[in-house]
Amino acid sequence: GAAGTAVGSRIKGHAKRGGRKLTDQHRQYGPVGYTNENRTSRICSACFVPVTLSRATRIKDGESRTIRLHGSVDCHNPLCPRRQAGRGTMGRDANAANNILISGASILLSAT
Repeated sequence: GAAGTAVGSRIKGHAKRGGRKLTDQHRQYGPVGYTNENRTSRICSACFVPVTLSRATRIKDGESRTIRLHGSVDCHNPLCPRRQAGRGTMGRDANAANNILISGASILLSAT
């Protein structure tokens, strides 16, 4: 039948993945940990200080305007190792992925 295929839901025809079944399948190959991804794109993964969206200046019809770039973030901490290396700007998704990696690794390594 249609069991497990998400028929009648917003993801029609796609297999449901997640929850206990997927976790049990992954546990056959190694440890599984859960981490909270809340605010991971808003914290610098090098110094753990809040970041801001990058800004750029655009000229339209002779008028200069400053806009936010939603795909990248800037760290303004002068002591940040990434900023000191000249890499204060980073992609928002890559920054979030690094933060999730750090959080997940700390959970797995601190488990008793």
